[in-house]
Amino acid sequence: MTNFHPRFELPALPFERHSLEPEISRAQIDLLFSHYHRGHLEALNRSIAVDEPGSLATLAGSLGSPAVARHAGEAWNLVFFWHGLTPHGVPVPRELMTRVIRDFGDLANLQARWRARVTNGTGGWSWLGVERLGSARVERQSVAREGAQRLVLVESETGSAPRDIVPLLALSLSAEAYSVDFGEDRGRYFDALWPHLNWEIAALNLEIAPTSA
Repeated sequence: MTNFHPRFELPALPFERHSLEPEISRAQIDLLFSHYHRGHLEALNRSIAVDEPGSLATLAGSLGSPAVARHAGEAWNLVFFWHGLTPHGVPVPRELMTRVIRDFGDLANLQARWRARVTNGTGGWSWLGVERLGSARVERQSVAREGAQRLVLVESETGSAPRDIVPLLALSLSAEAYSVDFGEDRGRYFDALWPHLNWEIAALNLEIAPTSA
């Protein structure tokens, strides 16, 4: 009997499952990680050959199979989400804070606006990102000077990456991300995640974002 070796395996979390408590319970993390994240990887592995070339990001952009693209995209989004969280709060680095103040007024206004979008959003993901050079949004605003790209909040569907931005942080809007702890109250879910957002990772993603077309 041939042993099945999965092409993609569930990655290790960047923190212990209980380390977001008391705001986010281990049971909630287990549901999203061990059930939902694993489920997308298992479905992806069933849909591709063991020697299928390409990373999750490559497969997520595949035009050949919508199912492969959806499962790979959702798995990639979840990895990005996990790495955007931290057990202990970290201050917003100065360069990122400068951009937050410029584009949202202050951190509290970003928090309020993002909370509203998470509470009322209909997609599978909510993102904080920076406009991608060459996007229609940037071209319309005729911004070509360095640093002109704005920080923005956008949504995307389950399994899809956000369009026209370089993502800095992601929040899952899947019910598996919040239903154990918060039922259908995504506002409370956002409030619980906010002190655990990894602003150092966000700043790093901003730093490596392209600044020229």
